[in-house]
Amino acid sequence: MIKKSFLLVIFLSVAFKSLGQDSTSVKYKIKEKSWYVPDYVKLQFAGNIGFLSAGVGYKLIAKTWYTEFLYGFVPKTISEAKPVHLITNKNTFTLFTKELGNHYTISPIAGFTATLETSNNSYLKFPDQFPRGYYVTNAVHFTIFGGVNVHKFFPDSKGIKAIDFYYEVGTVETYFYYAITSKEVSLGNVFSSAIGVNFYF
Repeated sequence: MIKKSFLLVIFLSVAFKSLGQDSTSVKYKIKEKSWYVPDYVKLQFAGNIGFLSAGVGYKLIAKTWYTEFLYGFVPKTISEAKPVHLITNKNTFTLFTKELGNHYTISPIAGFTATLETSNNSYLKFPDQFPRGYYVTNAVHFTIFGGVNVHKFFPDSKGIKAIDFYYEVGTVETYFYYAITSKEVSLGNVFSSAIGVNFYF
């Protein structure tokens, strides 16, 4: 069930991107780039999707909904086991945008991710030696986050058209569940921060 939910999130994001591009082209008679060509590339530090993560992003609804496909990595020195590899679909929503002048804007953001993790302790299906039905599979995670994004335009640039700098605070769904159901875990202990940058070409 969890695996199907992860795949459904990715499928809907790709399908919506394709439909959005097609409808825009018909309505305004503007030749758009192919739907599969990314609108930007992303680099992120931390945020429950890897020590470092990188990937591509798409504007599903301009200035409102952005979806990204990222690869994250946690080295052995941090995981204290084998290296961890993560594949993430991240969805970010801009709540509103305020212009700051000199081609800057600032926006509060919120969103969620669906992440598939591969490591020696992550399972979509537990091996036979684990008690059946006792543990919940832990290879797929969902996170929620909120933060702020600063967008800088470069109107005369022939290379990078714009850059985002953002800061987020978020948590994994299982951490949040433990925080609200267990007296031993407080809300302050389950949230972590992330910083990142997007490059628009």
